[in-house]
Amino acid sequence: MRILHFNQYGSNAGGAEGYISDVSDALAVAGHESHLVSFAAEEPDSLMPGTVQVLEPRTEAVLAGIDRVIANFQPEVAYMHVVHDPQVVRWIIDRLPSVAYVHSPYLVCPGLALYLRRSRQVCQRKAGPGCLVNAYAERCSFGRNPVGHIRKLSTVRSLIEAYHNTNIFVGSQFMRRHLVFNGLPPKRVSILAPVLIGNALPEYVSPSDPSTILYAGRVTAEKGLLELIRALADVPVDWQLIVAGDGPVRPACEGLASELGIARRIRFAGWVDQADLEDLYRQCAFVAMPSAWPEPYGRIGPEAYARGRAVVAFAVGGVPDWLESEQTGYLIAPGDVKQLSTRLSTLLESPEDQERMGRTALAKARVAWRPGAHIEQLLDRLDQAIQERSGIALA
Repeated sequence: MRILHFNQYGSNAGGAEGYISDVSDALAVAGHESHLVSFAAEEPDSLMPGTVQVLEPRTEAVLAGIDRVIANFQPEVAYMHVVHDPQVVRWIIDRLPSVAYVHSPYLVCPGLALYLRRSRQVCQRKAGPGCLVNAYAERCSFGRNPVGHIRKLSTVRSLIEAYHNTNIFVGSQFMRRHLVFNGLPPKRVSILAPVLIGNALPEYVSPSDPSTILYAGRVTAEKGLLELIRALADVPVDWQLIVAGDGPVRPACEGLASELGIARRIRFAGWVDQADLEDLYRQCAFVAMPSAWPEPYGRIGPEAYARGRAVVAFAVGGVPDWLESEQTGYLIAPGDVKQLSTRLSTLLESPEDQERMGRTALAKARVAWRPGAHIEQLLDRLDQAIQERSGIALA
């Protein structure tokens, strides 16, 4: 099968791009050919293999560029990922049998996150006029221009309409619930975890430092590092925190650590390459994932599992789909810093639980995220899209 992926970015810059890279490799192993069309301006040497950039100043030129790629590659089916322009989505669907993976809430939220930034709660609202109120009351959409907010809401509604008759994958029950809530047909929305982990995982290795906690990810307000630092300040046993990542609230996090008198126990490592991250996984006792916003899935969790590490996380978004509390880590009530502190202490005090949960997590990784099972489900949907288009053509 010849598959053409479409995504805003062509470099391996985030969760969606990591998934595209992994699934393209797995498709190649299964004997299928795929290429990626990207739309963002990026340096050519940063692009994933097989990426074709379509960079044009106007939408009409982008559409013509897509047609050229289709003519050159002759794909049988399109696999759409993060495509922000409803006109581009409709153009692709009109030309090719199509399946989409909705990696984040951009399809149903003008603020892109389903997160009320002022009250720090998950948004339960359907996309509509109320979003314009929330844009000011909750600062959950970017900018202060009401015209901009109206345009973002219009884009969301247009995207929902464009995808209405397309088979869609999402990573979690949370994402499926919100897409259906916003009007997408339930039969069209299926859950497929955006994680492919090889079958040949290493055996469990005990942490080299049972008192070290690892945080890996962007350092933004939504990712909850400030809450983690507050929780650690009340942990009575010995601990060290390594922060593998960077972002706009790092100065605030460093300032809070100093204010609480725990700065010497936190190492801000900045962004680290994969080899260094592997070393940090081997060192740490477990991984903390204190996201306040509703993670559509939470890819760092399965990555920790694959290294035999338990995870402590707030029960937001898609996290409860894969984190079994007291089996592979601990789920914490969203925003409950006191409970987070208690659970961190409990796991730090018990190397036996660290190992038990880590081994259970590794065993789950071997089963839950097998590439073969993922590709089988994906190919079934891609083939369904092709057959549906053939049926329309014959009719």
